[in-house]
Amino acid sequence: MNPFLKKLPYWILVVAAFALLAVSGCKDNPADPGEDNEQELITSVTLNLTELDAAGNPTATIVSVNFKDPDGPGGTAPTIGTLTLKAGKNYKGTIKLLDETKNPAEDIAAEIKREADAHQFFYTPKDGIVGRVTVTITDRDSRNLPLGLEYNLAVTAGAAASGKLNVVLSHYQPASKKNGTTRSDESDVDIDFPVNITN
Repeated sequence: MNPFLKKLPYWILVVAAFALLAVSGCKDNPADPGEDNEQELITSVTLNLTELDAAGNPTATIVSVNFKDPDGPGGTAPTIGTLTLKAGKNYKGTIKLLDETKNPAEDIAAEIKREADAHQFFYTPKDGIVGRVTVTITDRDSRNLPLGLEYNLAVTAGAAASGKLNVVLSHYQPASKKNGTTRSDESDVDIDFPVNITN
């Protein structure tokens, strides 16, 4: 044994050993990305949708909507834009998430992609756009379960309408709780974006 350690009282060595174990237990577990991971701080959420032509090819028309809460939960109320969609059109969508309390801003979408097995987005039409808007997630995690950083959005033909698109990012801890259909009790994002469907 190290001569220095021999001089320390036994109880100090025991306390030091427990302290080391406690710190190690707070680290991320690479084998289970949902275990012991803290919820993300997200101050900016942007939906970007590219309109598709009749053949399903991207056009030059891109629509976006943004949520901003620069000081995080509490404090100043967030600002939420309105998403305008065209009746009878299909879109290819992505979602961008930032923590702008960091300098430079941290790309949380990249973190969600690394921890895909512990996260899933849910896109739910509400109010006047129920039955008019359908969102289909197109990206998958390592277990082939939906993730939701990428998706297709379809708007049926018909009259103008207004409603909301609820966007939830579920955080599963441990990741084994994710089953592809059930939301977690923990949400990193839960936003109602106002939506207008126009002709």
